[in-house]
Amino acid sequence: MRNSSLRVLSFTTLFPNQQQPAHGLFVKERILALARLVDLRVVAPVPWFPRTRIFGERYYRYAMVPLKENCTGTPVEHPRFPVIPRLCKTIDGPLLAAGSRSCLRKIREAFPFDIIDAHWAYPDGVAAAILAGRFRVPLAITVRGDDINIFLKEFWRKPWIRWSLGKADLIIALSRELKDIVVTTGVAPSKVVVIPNGINPEIFHPVDRKLARARLGLPADARIVLSVGRLHRSKGYPVLVEAAARLSGKFPDLHVHIVGSPDHEADARPAIIAAATRGHIAQRVHLIGAQDPGTMKYWYSAADVFCLATSREGSANVLIEAMACGLPCVTTPVGGNPEAVNSTDVGILCAPDVDSMSQALATGLTRQWDRERIAAHGQSRTWQTVAAECRDHLSTVLDPSFRLIARDL
Repeated sequence: MRNSSLRVLSFTTLFPNQQQPAHGLFVKERILALARLVDLRVVAPVPWFPRTRIFGERYYRYAMVPLKENCTGTPVEHPRFPVIPRLCKTIDGPLLAAGSRSCLRKIREAFPFDIIDAHWAYPDGVAAAILAGRFRVPLAITVRGDDINIFLKEFWRKPWIRWSLGKADLIIALSRELKDIVVTTGVAPSKVVVIPNGINPEIFHPVDRKLARARLGLPADARIVLSVGRLHRSKGYPVLVEAAARLSGKFPDLHVHIVGSPDHEADARPAIIAAATRGHIAQRVHLIGAQDPGTMKYWYSAADVFCLATSREGSANVLIEAMACGLPCVTTPVGGNPEAVNSTDVGILCAPDVDSMSQALATGLTRQWDRERIAAHGQSRTWQTVAAECRDHLSTVLDPSFRLIARDL
């Protein structure tokens, strides 16, 4: 049911734009699903630095992002906030707030938003906390993964994050693990709710394996292990490759396909190539690069097993997407992974080491799986379900009795 009386301002630097159409897709999906249930505007600031390629292509392209866009009927504003690449990161939150304040003031004149819905703890959550205080509205912050798993351990980000979480009226965590970490900062457990991500079943659903492999040009009779995600060292791709190398004798037709874009901070490609070379399977490890979301159902449907050997996680949508396409998953018990792969009928949880991973993959490749059951499990949580849960919790924050209780806590 739509609540047109609830006016939400979603605030995030993790949102696609004309120059970065694949940026923050999971944030976009949740926000747009929520926009179907409430009145919503999006403010998605982008960094500003004099147009140059000295610091890479990213900052050059930021300058070309339009100030306003429309995303499937939802207005999106892209105010600029000043940054110094690689330096002065301790003030990114205040700079983000300063760069966005004028934009929010203009929006508020025509759209008197009731609450700021921020995504990512730093700098987004910090800036949103400053702005919520300035405009005297409640604040919700969604924590998603590395913003808590990594940033909260860094001495120069930690004080800011703890401050902003303390200011929030509601914190949405994508997994129970993230909630537990947030609570250790002193936040009352009653202020933290767990709302995992979802999927769009119209995009992610099973396709006949033969047709999928033919479309992608893959061998019809090979055994295929698929992994998907940005090529960051934390995702454990070398562990996957080494585990596959150990199985090459048992499965001489085994191939590993990794779909994902390079990561500019911690590029895993050199380690992946080195592991494949050491294991003498370089010809059977394929780095596919980023793929359009519309083609991913073919990759998931073409594979025999999905593997995510990650060492840390928030809520890995790739697991839900893989299962929605009927693909069994092998992954590690970190972040929201145990909540996604919550039954041996849909996958296997194992430690993030080569021995455990090779054993789990061997089991996954030889077991007869009920792919219809796996698909039903993966498709059970949609973005509309997620959005309805978010709407209900955001509405609760605006209840005066709730705000009195939260303030006393």
